[in-house]
Amino acid sequence: MSKNEISFYLPEPDSVIDGLPASIGDYWAWQGTASQLTPYWGRYHWVLQTYLYLKQAGLPVVVTNALPASGVILTHMDCVDYGFRPGPEQYLAIMLVDREVPHPRAHMHILHNPIQRLPLGLRHRYMSPWPQIALVPRDPARGDRFETLGYFGYPNNLHPSISDPAFQAEIQRIGLRMHVPAAAAWHDFSAIDCIMAVRNFGRAEPHLNKPSLKLFNAWLAGVPAVLGYETAYREEGAPGSGYLEATTPEELLAALRTLQSEPDRRRALIEHGRQAMLDFGVERTVERWRRLLNDELLPEAAQRGDGPFSKMQRAAVNAVRERILWRRPGWFR
Repeated sequence: MSKNEISFYLPEPDSVIDGLPASIGDYWAWQGTASQLTPYWGRYHWVLQTYLYLKQAGLPVVVTNALPASGVILTHMDCVDYGFRPGPEQYLAIMLVDREVPHPRAHMHILHNPIQRLPLGLRHRYMSPWPQIALVPRDPARGDRFETLGYFGYPNNLHPSISDPAFQAEIQRIGLRMHVPAAAAWHDFSAIDCIMAVRNFGRAEPHLNKPSLKLFNAWLAGVPAVLGYETAYREEGAPGSGYLEATTPEELLAALRTLQSEPDRRRALIEHGRQAMLDFGVERTVERWRRLLNDELLPEAAQRGDGPFSKMQRAAVNAVRERILWRRPGWFR
């Protein structure tokens, strides 16, 4: 391989690599048959989906289970050991996404929250997440019905204040029923009239390593969203115009009452989302990846190994980063 190669690395056996989907259109069906591979699907959603989208767009990319000796290597944080040290002709781009502690020797980190920053001079770039594969939008035949509140997450992650029977009774008084689909149906918004995504109430936790994916999916599905206080939502979604924000259980109920009684408000939120997804859809995201690879990662990879002084300087800086990150992982949480 040369320094101009772009490889997506997944440390899986040949049998898994050989069975990977050949196109992004095959991804959803493949995921349904491969659920036994791992409970940690982030590596596939980021490494494999990115590879397939870029391959479909005509970029010269490969997926491999053998670390190439040279070129740009894109992989998930879970896929390489913390102590891995890239060779002089390897350019390591780590998809850190929702993992908290960065890799001390990565040349670049890919983040999916536009507000998140990494210390110690660790280089990083923001990349918006891919929308939900095979997403089924809300059925237009539902018209102005506002009856089903969707929670697209694992039931055990539902905030205790929301799962409380008294709170559920209040939701029913508004005229809503909560629907918590199984993970296999997280793509199906056809019977959903609104989504709710609140990890925690209050404003103390900014969730710097979390993306706007649930907001993007609501926009793509054509449903209004009531979300908690999170930096990615606020940066990309504009609370009040792109979605409604709730920092207390009372605010959540008030937002649902507003949406239930004001169809025009619902339509305005949906229209805002439709326009916003022009910036965050697949085509724009592919173009952002193309620019990142062509304008930064490939040129930087081509310069790897040049000059003994730069090698010594990088080695010293990397050693310091490694010690600090190893001893102080809590700094990044």
